[in-house]
Amino acid sequence: MSNSANIQQTEKKFNEAVAENEKKINQTYDKVSATAQEELSKVKAEFEDFKKRSGPRVQKAENALTSPSAIGFYQGKVFYKVNKEN
Repeated sequence: MSNSANIQQTEKKFNEAVAENEKKINQTYDKVSATAQEELSKVKAEFEDFKKRSGPRVQKAENALTSPSAIGFYQGKVFYKVNKEN
């Protein structure tokens, strides 16, 4: 067998190996991508459920923090701190 034939045979094997590795990489990428999409869907569903369940509590907290008595308390704290520094 001549050097040229050996080179061509080696090149053919190399190209086949590259093609096989590329195929494996693409398969692995597809599996990882599918798994990531599934996990993302689960997390989005959990987040939506959390928002739905926590909505009333968040609203209650917002109402408490913006109530007239709470605002009066904050104003009193600011007034006290300003006067204390003087």
